[in-house]
Amino acid sequence: MMKPRPKADIPATRSTQAERTALAEEKMVNATIELLNSKGLAGTTLIAIGERAGYSRGLASHHFGSKAGLYRTVLKHITAVWTKELQTNLAGQSGLRAILAALNAHRDHMLHFPEHARAMNILWAESFNPASEFKPNVVEFHRLQRETAAAWVVAGQDSGDIRKDVNPQSFAEQFYASLLGLNYQWLVNPDIDLSASINALKHNIVALLKAPEPLQKEMK
Repeated sequence: MMKPRPKADIPATRSTQAERTALAEEKMVNATIELLNSKGLAGTTLIAIGERAGYSRGLASHHFGSKAGLYRTVLKHITAVWTKELQTNLAGQSGLRAILAALNAHRDHMLHFPEHARAMNILWAESFNPASEFKPNVVEFHRLQRETAAAWVVAGQDSGDIRKDVNPQSFAEQFYASLLGLNYQWLVNPDIDLSASINALKHNIVALLKAPEPLQKEMK
């Protein structure tokens, strides 16, 4: 019969301090998103976040320093989830195809992560406050989204898929404004058919951007 292995010989599998810190941050970010969806901004206190995440009442304050610091982290987390899904859906596509793929990704993301969309919009609304400490994060996110959309237009013009007379920056502003408007309406009134609205927007964008067939053939 084999003798039981002494406990001292069994290697311990303990998480590192960095791993514990990352886990605590993840739990508190998720707790913040849950509270924003259920209690709103007023009910999302640092104490409530720490308790919802299963930690001491003061850990959120110790970890993030302030609500603004925590909200910046939440916005970064939600943005990272969206960016990963967008990149997966684009799969190397460019021009008009990239714009349509991005709209599909946006629709799917909104339907799969409505709690993310609601939390983000609640925080964005708070950025209207002149004293908001995380307003620069919101401004930067919007700028990057517009630049990405404008780059899709430029790539489509280079390949011949998109008309040359379309102003990339102007389109990007209107494109992003349309998405934000659809988001807001759907979050406030879930009876709105988001998929149908996105499909209608895709149809309108194709009508607006698509280059004449002869030009497309000439550019290939």
